[in-house]
Amino acid sequence: MVSSPPNPLEAYWTQFEVDERDLEFIYNLLLEQEVPLTIAEMASALIEQRLLRLELETAQAEPTQVASYLPSASYAAGQRLLFPALAGATGEVLGVRQGVNPEVGSFDVMQVSFGDGREREFAMGLADHVLNRPQEVTAESRAFHSSHSIMERFGSAIEARIAERLRGTHDIVWIAGRWFPKALLAEINVGHLNLAEAVLDVASGGPLPTEALVEHLEMPVGVDPRLGTFSLDYALQEDGRFDEVGPAGKVLWFLKRLEPPEVMYPPPRLAAPAVSYDRGMLTKPLLELERTLDDELSQLTHDGPAPEEVELSVIFPHWRVGSLPLSSRLQTMFPTAYEAPRIRFILVDGHSGEKFPGWVVRQERYVYGLDDWYRRYEVPAGGLIRVRQGDQPGEVIVRAVDRRRRTDWIRTVTPSEAGQIGFTMLKQPVGTAYDDLMVVGLVDPVALDDAWLRGSQRNMPLDRMVAYVFRELARLNPQSAVHAQALYSGVNVLRRLPPGPIFVELVRQPYFVHVGDLYWRFEDSAWGQT
Repeated sequence: MVSSPPNPLEAYWTQFEVDERDLEFIYNLLLEQEVPLTIAEMASALIEQRLLRLELETAQAEPTQVASYLPSASYAAGQRLLFPALAGATGEVLGVRQGVNPEVGSFDVMQVSFGDGREREFAMGLADHVLNRPQEVTAESRAFHSSHSIMERFGSAIEARIAERLRGTHDIVWIAGRWFPKALLAEINVGHLNLAEAVLDVASGGPLPTEALVEHLEMPVGVDPRLGTFSLDYALQEDGRFDEVGPAGKVLWFLKRLEPPEVMYPPPRLAAPAVSYDRGMLTKPLLELERTLDDELSQLTHDGPAPEEVELSVIFPHWRVGSLPLSSRLQTMFPTAYEAPRIRFILVDGHSGEKFPGWVVRQERYVYGLDDWYRRYEVPAGGLIRVRQGDQPGEVIVRAVDRRRRTDWIRTVTPSEAGQIGFTMLKQPVGTAYDDLMVVGLVDPVALDDAWLRGSQRNMPLDRMVAYVFRELARLNPQSAVHAQALYSGVNVLRRLPPGPIFVELVRQPYFVHVGDLYWRFEDSAWGQT
């Protein structure tokens, strides 16, 4: 049964679906415009068309004296009815059955077909129902006859449904948020693509906007420049040599063979195996700690407005690769895209003002391009850096906290001659401030990488790995206590893991004894029993 909607047309737009007539209208619209259109442009035009269609259907229904549906009346099979609460839609009664609702009393239910495959049920014989009273014409109800107002209120949902429907067609293609019939694209041949490759090659791979490529190509005569640009964009997209790396609303091209390998293929250090664990076991303090760690694998959502600046401690895998996590807080700082899996942007050294290339790798959720910058300022693993958006679009500023060289005793990862990776305390030079719980020094990167790649430690079962790292870290502390954050940092030297499964081990294993303030101690007697 159907209750009264808040507004007669609200249900119509809330339940909006793209039908075959809509697809035909969109196709004709693209033919008439002769240039690619955005989803928003198509949605606005389609809403106007739907309003005209509703007007026409209502006008055609009035001369035939089709009765308007009232819940208080009774109707018979075969009768046609007008439904004002459904934007004037008309339907035919298929049948009637007895309604069942002790709170309402005696009433019937009719099945109605609307001729487009939809069938719905409506009550009849109800004396007390809001639809029995005439609808008042209010400013809100008038707004549902305005395409601008409808776009403001329902535009996002309508655009999403149009995009979903168009992606299911084969004759309309899209790139960078614009759509056009595939059969009407300008002809782009192999010669055009080879020349585009040569232009990008001269530009060290790119990135270059499409317009910069078009300047060097002889495009078909008489083609609208916008259609010519879109056609080239589509041809480049379909050719495996090229990569579209621009942020949302901007098309930039790069040669894939000249992109950094760490962008095309995620580094092994950042590869995280899928681990199932019970998040329900995490205590509130552990959950709060997880949120502060900015780990992209935690898949948390950021509540509230985007921060102006984020300060974070870089864990060992990201430090070793020269990357940053694209965590829930940090992702608001970096450019995104409609479809591009990789985005080329500009990093700005907050100390010198120097600009250098950066890459957002969207699917794997990391930002690449800081290896040289980490080395320049001797940022250690666990070092503190600040990130904020630049003054220009597409720029992100990075600064090291307390850029001052010092030599401190810090936890240092050391591979043995047998290739066993462990931890010790050593004096190490560092150039910036760091988090005491996260810092990890490194003496011989080559020896560590060799031990990490050749050894079996990174393939240890999770419980054994966590226990091993815990005991290694406990040896470095006179109290033999290890903080959950330090354990997370240490485990990530051996294997890339989010905080969650590591913290769950602390809670569920009997040999970890909580001693307060997120510190644990290792109980050897319980370990022996396991």
